[in-house]
Amino acid sequence: MPKALKDYTDEELAKVGGQPGSLEDYRHTMEFRRRELTVHREVADAQIKAANWTRWSAVAVAVSVVVTAAGIWIDWIQ
Repeated sequence: MPKALKDYTDEELAKVGGQPGSLEDYRHTMEFRRRELTVHREVADAQIKAANWTRWSAVAVAVSVVVTAAGIWIDWIQ
């Protein structure tokens, strides 16, 4: 039983292929595109998670600045 295209490594997939324009060539091209889209999706998800962490970090800094300013102001009015 031959291996499914999903089971090939990138190098193995690049070595095997069909004649240009054949169904086999089309399947290999689509498998490469599927893998590329999967990588792009994973990168996009990681960037979104990093952006969320950055946003919450900025919120934490803003809260600490407000608390510090309030503490200084309370100390000053007493």
